[in-house]
Amino acid sequence: MFTNSWRTTKSADPRSEHDLLIAFVHIPKTAGQTLNLILSQKYSRDEIHKVMMRGMSLRMPRPMIIPKPLLSFSKIRRLKSALKHQHKLRLVHGHFDLSLSRLLPADTRFFTLLRDPVERAISHYYHYRRKTTDPIHSLAMQSTLTEWVSTCGIVEMDNGQTRRLAGAMNLPCGRVTLQMLERAKFNLAEKFAVVGLTERFEESLVLLHRTFGWPLHRFSSRNVGNDRPPKTAVSEETLEVIRKCNRFDLELYQFASALFEQALSKIDMAGELARLRAAPEHVEPAR
Repeated sequence: MFTNSWRTTKSADPRSEHDLLIAFVHIPKTAGQTLNLILSQKYSRDEIHKVMMRGMSLRMPRPMIIPKPLLSFSKIRRLKSALKHQHKLRLVHGHFDLSLSRLLPADTRFFTLLRDPVERAISHYYHYRRKTTDPIHSLAMQSTLTEWVSTCGIVEMDNGQTRRLAGAMNLPCGRVTLQMLERAKFNLAEKFAVVGLTERFEESLVLLHRTFGWPLHRFSSRNVGNDRPPKTAVSEETLEVIRKCNRFDLELYQFASALFEQALSKIDMAGELARLRAAPEHVEPAR
C-alpha cells in the first residue's frame, strides 16, 4: 500500500490548508454532475475554472497528419491566466486527466470518484443512447453494449479510469499497460486528498466535507440514468467482455476501495452520516 507522505510535508505557502487550490478530476459517469452542483454552491463563479479536454469519448481509428492535443493551446492559456490570480481561484474541475497536474501548483489538493467499471460501462452506453444532441449518439444507437465497449474505439471504455488517473487519455484503445496502472495507483495514493466511490456517495461526501471544510448539506442526485437495465439483466457474455476490456480498471477500483476504507476507518462514519442526513437539503432556485 502506498503511503500519503506528501500530505505531511509542510508548505512554505502561508495560506491555510483549506485555502489551497482544489482540483476535481471528473471521471465521466461517476456522479460528477451531482458533485458539480455541490461545488457550484461552495464556491463563487470567479473562484472556479473549468477545464474540458477534447476527444476523450471517441478516438477515430484513422491516423491524423497532425494529431490534435487533448488540451488546446487556448485552454492552456486560459488556465495559466486563471492561475495567476490564485488569491481568487479556489477550484479547477472538469473532464481532464492527470497530465494537467504539470500545469497546477505543487500543493494542489486533488479529489475524484471512481465507479465499478462494469456499472460505469453500462451507464456510459445508455447515457449516449439518451443524449440525442451528442455526435456519437447515432453510434450508440447502432451498436450493442458489447460493441460499444469492445469495437467502437471509445477510450473511456478501454480502462478509462486508469487512463485518466495515469495521465494517458491520448492513447488509442488497447494501449493501456501494467505500468500505467501502477502510475494511476501511485497518483491516487500520493496526490489525492480524497478518493471517493460512486457506489458509496454519501460516505464520499462526508470525506469531502471533512477534508475541505465545506458546510454540510444534502443534495439530490443529478444526471441519473433511470432507463438503463440493471447489471443483473446484462448477459454474462457481455459482462465478460466489459471485464476483459477494463481489467486494469477493475484492479484500480479495488485499490481505490482499499484507500477509501482506510480513510473511513479514521472517523466515526456512523455519526457523520447521521449529521449529513439530518442536514438541510439544498434546493435549487427556480429559473
